[in-house]
Amino acid sequence: MPDENELRHEIGLPGEWAIRKALGPTLDELGEDLKSLYAVGRDKILRAATKKVSDTEDGKRANLRVMRDVLWNGAFTEDEICAEYFGGILASSRSEDGKNDGTIPFVDTIKALSSSQLRLHYLVYRVLNQELITHHQGLNVGMGSALQKIRIFFASREIHDQYQINYDTDLNVLHRQGLLNSYKIDAAEITTGHLPYFEAQPSVYGVILYGAAHARSDSWRAFSSEDFGDFDDIEKPKFSGTSISELMDSADLKPKQEDQPKT
Repeated sequence: MPDENELRHEIGLPGEWAIRKALGPTLDELGEDLKSLYAVGRDKILRAATKKVSDTEDGKRANLRVMRDVLWNGAFTEDEICAEYFGGILASSRSEDGKNDGTIPFVDTIKALSSSQLRLHYLVYRVLNQELITHHQGLNVGMGSALQKIRIFFASREIHDQYQINYDTDLNVLHRQGLLNSYKIDAAEITTGHLPYFEAQPSVYGVILYGAAHARSDSWRAFSSEDFGDFDDIEKPKFSGTSISELMDSADLKPKQEDQPKT
């Protein structure tokens, strides 16, 4: 049997040894099926999954069923956000015996979403994660009635222009997939005109999927007390809040004052 140095030489590709250490012999079990996939998208997912593994020496292996479905459905896109989500699902399937296929349902959800819809899901729950830690630490995110009291407000133009998100359509899709409990698109009167905005009401499933995308499908209940971190290529929106007034404050805007009745 070749030693570790020989194996490193045989593999040859940058980063592949770390990928094999992180995901285990499941890679070899896929064999020729793995080679037939679109290489750029496939490798982005594998590297994203590896990045989310805190200890590649723990001996755990990815689930074969999850890996097959993740790579088959995710390899044919080069978008970084898709690699992050599919990679998180793959990393979440790691276990000592490789039998953890609990993230299979998330594959169906992710493959039903466009890259812009995944970006919108990420933005909503990234802002929500930080808002809960700051103002509602310890809130039970597994209780829908508690979570649905929170709403996240965004400036529509920023989300459209900065992130190439068609928020009116994409909000509807996220709601249909159970990733938002509700949403609203509106405009607020300000001293200089109108501020188009939308608000998103989170769902428990939205939190669970966000946790899985960060390889934390087993600890998503810590969402209100722990920072789940950023994806490298997506900056947090400059303008957001848990109310329309907070959104205006973040953008340094003032609401239009109602005309006072003459006396």
